[in-house]
Amino acid sequence: MFSAWLFRAIYNKIELKKEKAVTYILSDAEKALINDGDIILRYGHGLVSDYIVNSFNEEFKISHCGIINKKENGELEIIHSESSSFLVEEGIQRQDFDSFTDSGHKNSVIIVRFNKCEQSELNKITKRAQYYLDQNIPFAYTIKTEDTSKMFCSEIIWHVFLDSYNTDIFAVNGMERDFKQFKNFRDSTQFDIILNHQTKLNIAHR
Repeated sequence: MFSAWLFRAIYNKIELKKEKAVTYILSDAEKALINDGDIILRYGHGLVSDYIVNSFNEEFKISHCGIINKKENGELEIIHSESSSFLVEEGIQRQDFDSFTDSGHKNSVIIVRFNKCEQSELNKITKRAQYYLDQNIPFAYTIKTEDTSKMFCSEIIWHVFLDSYNTDIFAVNGMERDFKQFKNFRDSTQFDIILNHQTKLNIAHR
């Protein structure tokens, strides 16, 4: 048990050095494309992030997601549920947009927008995310979708869309719901891709 903890601690320390070695901030022009309620996906650093990417084995390397809150003054922040060892606290929280992207692998960000509602209704997403944020919900390490006392990153987004639009974003074409993937956020029947850095320049393969 101790050896496993030590391995994870050393691994994450090395990953943290990698994270701080490169600045990854989106340009003002790219930020101008973003709307309130957009979903951001990225590949984070650390043992858990690498495990998720390797086990999901999807076309794009994604380990984490969150909801973008665009304030009236144009400032951006992320509402997400995080388990990262690099943050002070775990669970649903808000984080500055630049800090969120900068803590991921360079060129790993993908931003998508729900396309099954009017633009004027996208703010329902952040309003509902704010509701769960106010509950101080801790991070979930197991999948129990009917239990909202704890939530992992994609689970909070699933609940937000279910509550706001009565839409199950993880049940497509009658297929069995599967939270162990991020590809549903690239399903063109539900989401439009606003920005995809992974098609511009592939991030390093492990």
